[in-house]
Amino acid sequence: MNAVNHDGPKRKYPRTHFKKPVAFTCKGYSEVTAGVEIGEGGISFQTEMTLDMNSAIVVNFYIPNGGFFCLRAVVKNTVPGMATKSGHTVYGLSFTDVSLSLKRQIRAYVARTSHEQERFKVS
Repeated sequence: MNAVNHDGPKRKYPRTHFKKPVAFTCKGYSEVTAGVEIGEGGISFQTEMTLDMNSAIVVNFYIPNGGFFCLRAVVKNTVPGMATKSGHTVYGLSFTDVSLSLKRQIRAYVARTSHEQERFKVS
């Protein structure tokens, strides 16, 4: 018998907060908006635009001490209950074609910022 996970699906890769600008293009529409989270498997951001699930999208963002990224992705989900600007929705994307070197840069950023966040947590 399979165990049921009541906490939702487990992520394949760890993520960290990503409060940086994210530019995206989807179906001829482009916007620069606020990022929410990032990991080597994907990124999430908030927007007023309604995005269809499984839509192809191109995202552009900069990782400090890493580089500028321009990646293809697919809209995978919305993140309900996430605090955003009024009228905005948080969308989770899955990267579709990321080179190993780019994954390493994202992984290093996640490790670095996760460590910094742990260090500054108040008990």
